[in-house]
Amino acid sequence: MFTLQGKTALVTGASRGIGRATAAALARAGAHVLVHYGRSAQEAESLVSEIQAKAGRAEAISADLGTPNGAALLAKQVRAIVGDRLDVLVLNAGISKAARLADYAVADFDNLFATNVRSPFFLVQQLLPILANQPRGMKCSE
Repeated sequence: MFTLQGKTALVTGASRGIGRATAAALARAGAHVLVHYGRSAQEAESLVSEIQAKAGRAEAISADLGTPNGAALLAKQVRAIVGDRLDVLVLNAGISKAARLADYAVADFDNLFATNVRSPFFLVQQLLPILANQPRGMKCSE
């Protein structure tokens, strides 16, 4: 089994589903987990409590990634907690609309695009300077 002792991890959309399971697994492996949520504060705090009850380290942080400054706000909170090093970034947050394609309005598409495409792009841009072991070709100065 691998260990993430002494490492920090951010999981976006971690309050429910796959994000929740991923955050819990990272905590079991020893990581200090930042549990991001957009609207599910109670679920995020519940996960943090579960992790802490098992002697893990976790904190809940909120940002609406559908807003123009959502990614920057989340990155600022992450840097305030972890300082100058983030080891694991899991971009899990996303939204969908249970509707037929014909029923989508421009505002629905804009919100979907902002949350699922724009925010992950700009979150990586904001966090790249503190991501540990950056992949080749991903330099902060580019």
